[in-house]
Amino acid sequence: MTDSDFDQVFGRRPEPKQSFVQRVTGGQTTNVHPDPIAAMTVEAATKHLAEMGSYKAFGFVPAGNVNPSCEVRSFVDGTDVSDGVVFFYRLLMEIAFTGTTELRLKLPDSIIVVSGRNLEPLRQALTRHTATYIQQFSKRIWSTQIGSDAPLIERIEIIRP
Repeated sequence: MTDSDFDQVFGRRPEPKQSFVQRVTGGQTTNVHPDPIAAMTVEAATKHLAEMGSYKAFGFVPAGNVNPSCEVRSFVDGTDVSDGVVFFYRLLMEIAFTGTTELRLKLPDSIIVVSGRNLEPLRQALTRHTATYIQQFSKRIWSTQIGSDAPLIERIEIIRP
């Protein structure tokens, strides 16, 4: 019995149902936003950041997408060695802020204090779970001047009890 014979006798076969993941992601089931810096050595990551050109206080996924985690990257004082932590949005309990110059991200085991200027777009990206990374500005890495209206992170402090 061929497929056409089967369809004539029993009717057309139903299309296979999509899984929940396929319905939610529109059929896209792979991670489309890998962080290339995460797999690099410290020296390679620092060189990569410098080659990227201009400083960006944070990165984000396109509208309509949600990111499960966010990398917070600062630099050890006086060096170009990055230091950081990755937190999962499901553990982010509160985003507190003071004007547009300070954000406090409250996690179960720490508070991340982000200080700078024009941090409102970053706060909105964190609220929407679209920020992929947050990074402190370092003159050792980026030699370019930052515009006065662009977000700038001057200091990141991780407070643990």
